[in-house]
Amino acid sequence: MWNDAYSTEQNQFDRLGHPGIITTVYTYTGGQVDFTGSMYGYGAVKVITHADATASLSGGGSELPLSHFATSNVVYPLSVKQIKGAAANQAKIFVFKVQGIV
Repeated sequence: MWNDAYSTEQNQFDRLGHPGIITTVYTYTGGQVDFTGSMYGYGAVKVITHADATASLSGGGSELPLSHFATSNVVYPLSVKQIKGAAANQAKIFVFKVQGIV
């Protein structure tokens, strides 16, 4: 049988691309997370519990209290640079890596 190092399921996505807009999810639970460097590309959030967390956006401006986005079943297209402020294991915020526009 032919053994191709690029035929694995994961490499299929590397070779052909990701078919959806959202490709990865990060679950924020507290502390500070910077969405720069290897964490670049997170462009949408869904807030389950905010625990006084705030978000900074990639273009600057004021910090956003994520309590304003605590609506169930809504994914907000925010270009997130950083989330911080919640005590450890107090928040549950899904931050989605995207390609293109959400």
